[in-house]
Amino acid sequence: MKKQCTSRPSEVVTVAAQRVTFSITIKCICKKMMKTPIVRLLVTALLVTTLSGIAEVHSAVPAAAPLRYNSGVSSAPTVAAEPNRAPRMTQRDIDERLWLAALSGNMHVLRDMISQGGNPRTATPHRETALHAAAARGHLQAVIYLIKNGANIHARTSNGWTPLHHAARFGHAHVANYLLRAGANPNHPTTDRARKTPIDIALDRNDMRMARLLGY
Repeated sequence: MKKQCTSRPSEVVTVAAQRVTFSITIKCICKKMMKTPIVRLLVTALLVTTLSGIAEVHSAVPAAAPLRYNSGVSSAPTVAAEPNRAPRMTQRDIDERLWLAALSGNMHVLRDMISQGGNPRTATPHRETALHAAAARGHLQAVIYLIKNGANIHARTSNGWTPLHHAARFGHAHVANYLLRAGANPNHPTTDRARKTPIDIALDRNDMRMARLLGY
């Protein structure tokens, strides 16, 4: 029996979350619905994962829609229902949007969430803070803004990675330079068995420019 196409916007996210590949998802959503910009962006964004499997959907949904996220790859974010009406955001909603804004480098949303009382030290279940996210993606302005608003430059993930580790891992010298000037320690080892410092991370990548910047 042929599956019936999904034609209601409220069902699109659920359908997308239940599919593994983009091609299968598209087949299960009516062509008419895929012509709607927000639906098309949501379906695409739901299939994109970032640090520790966190879905990056911040830029794909309206600013008023609260998101839910975690560190597991098996679950997808959900968008608060009731279209055409801006729901009231809780502290958790604000903190989650702050984290996602740091990840995507969206300074407008980041400033807005901070002004609404967002916690600049907000983190995922794996203790990846908003500063970790911004450093990993090379968003210098977000890094600067978070630190000026109380983010912890020495924050460690569950494996002991600091924001400087992330900057070194992804080759963001401009971010690493700022973190160093702000007091980050290039000799802090991770807490896993590898015990890697940011300098070790740079050397593993054969990034001598980064290694020298870190004091090698």
